[in-house]
Formats: sequence, C-alpha cells, structure tokens
Amino acid sequence: MKLRDRPHPDPLSLLVKVWPPMLATLSDEESVDPAKHVFEVKYDGFRALAGISNGKVTLQSRNGLDLSTRFPAVFRSLRKLAVSEAVLDGKIVALDEHGIASFQKLQNESSATKYFVFDLLWLDGEDLRARPLEERRDLLESVLANVADLPIALAERVSGGVHQILEAVHDRGGEGLIAKRKGSRYTGRRGREWLKVKVVRGQELAILGFTPISSGESMIGALHVGYREGGDWKWAGKVGTGYSDELRGALFRTLSRTKVAQSVASNAPRTRDTVWVRPTLVAQVAFTEWTDDGRLRHPVFHGLRADKSPDEVIRERPSTGSARAPRNHRAARAAKRRH
Repeated sequence: MKLRDRPHPDPLSLLVKVWPPMLATLSDEESVDPAKHVFEVKYDGFRALAGISNGKVTLQSRNGLDLSTRFPAVFRSLRKLAVSEAVLDGKIVALDEHGIASFQKLQNESSATKYFVFDLLWLDGEDLRARPLEERRDLLESVLANVADLPIALAERVSGGVHQILEAVHDRGGEGLIAKRKGSRYTGRRGREWLKVKVVRGQELAILGFTPISSGESMIGALHVGYREGGDWKWAGKVGTGYSDELRGALFRTLSRTKVAQSVASNAPRTRDTVWVRPTLVAQVAFTEWTDDGRLRHPVFHGLRADKSPDEVIRERPSTGSARAPRNHRAARAAKRRH
C-alpha cells in the first residue's frame, strides 16, 4: 500500500507521540564552541509545534494552546506542504518593515507572521527524535524545499566566531543565537544539548500587581513583575515603559478583576498606591541587566505571553560562567536607547 493511500492518524495524536518540546538552557558565549555546536538565529516569537497528517493540521504552543485562530495565515500555509505526515518545531514571529522579528508586533493580530522551523520530529510514520541533529535538518530541508511563496521558512544557520556572530545578530536587531550540540538527539526536556545566548536580555515574568497612572485615569502606570523561586514568589521590580494608552487601560481593567490584599511575593515593597493581583498573566520584558539585589535594570514591556503560565516563570540564569551581562555591552546600551 502506498503511503498516501494508507490510513493516517489525527494530527493531534502525532503531537502527543513526540511531546513534550525540547528546551534550551540559558548560557554565556564562553560556554559554546563552534567545534562542538551549530548555531541558529534565536527568534523572538511564539514557540509552535505543527502536526500535519494527510492535509489536516494542528498548531499548538509549547503548553498546548491552540494557535490556529491566532495565526491563521501560518495555519493555512501548513496545509500546502507536500508531506503525508510530519511534526515541525519552530517559532512564529512577526516581522517589521526591515524584516526583523518583533515580539511587540506579534501582539497585533493584523501583523504579518512567519513560521521559522528549526526541527523535524516525525516524518511519514517515523519518530525522528533519536536521529542525530544533522539528519533531522537534512530531512527538514527536503520537507521545506518549496515554501518560497508561503509564510514558512527554515531557521537560519550562522557560522563563525561566537562573539562575531552575536555582534552581527545584534546589528540586524536579533535577540541572540541558539547553539545546538552536533550529533545530538531531540529530548523532551531542558538540557545542555541546546544553549541560548542573548545579546540583549529579556525573559518572561509574571505580573504581580500594578501602580495606577498618576493622572487618576483608569490606566496602569507601571506593572510589578516577579518570578518563581522554589515554592516562593520573588518581586523583580516595576516596568513603566513600553505601553500604549489603549494597553494601559486594558491592563487596568483586566488586572483590577484579580485584586488581592497583599503581594504573593514576600520581598515586595510596602507602598500605598500599589494594587496587588493574583498572578494570572505573563509579560515579556526586555532589560539591560539584573542588579545585585535581584531587580531589573531599565525594563521595557514588550507584550503578554498567552503561551506561558505564571507558575512556570523562573529567573533565567546562565548555566555556567558569570551571571553578568554578555560582553556585548554595546547591545545593552542600544536596547536602552531604543526605549
């Protein structure tokens, strides 16, 4: 029986077979080696796994949210791939007028989006996760050989010295790079097979409260954010920039529904004007560095993360080496100037 003629599983069942997604560990540039790793551009967007089976498609975030209605152009384009069964792993991004991925634009449902695919986990009845990275990439290139007219693309590979690559990624407005160990398998966990190195710092943080705007209008002036550490919540500071007036009002209305008497974080400041809330939302925040007392320096709000749960938000720390900012201080200063 030919492959296209045999029964095919539901696309969601294909995702179940290869779940959960593999995760990268935050690292520093001294920990990655061109002799041991291949490098890919790190895209600032929504992690998305796509299951394709006989023309049917499912598109889900890393925590199982359906992304088909949020990113309909990507969803429709996946139906056009000439493959009987496949599971793809990648990032959905919104591109600005210069072709740079922008998480802020991803908040606007009218923004053009593109699916940058970096791995292939299943192909025509075969689980590929135990195959080496290089074999999976070769097969992925074959699957995506004719997508020039679709909002789908291979994740970009880059080569050279790590510091020079980070400089080039920064100059193009990128977030950083992913270093993948040569010959590695796809494992459904966070490990050292994949390392992420950022040129400008940023991460997800839970919203713990807000300070109303000083004008007295029903708007937020700043968000209070934090993260999980062990079984406790830690307050990480206030984020006062990066909002439109419309968003300030929308956040005020949404957060006002979840008020609590006191902060869930024991180290939160005692202030009269702060409204504390139950942690139900996650914010994407860019910043220049962590201070010695665990606060964000020069934070900027970039958007809400519907694909992340507050309970899984932890402070990302480099797995080895210093916890200071990367050596590319110019990137950090540029981030501050842009905002």
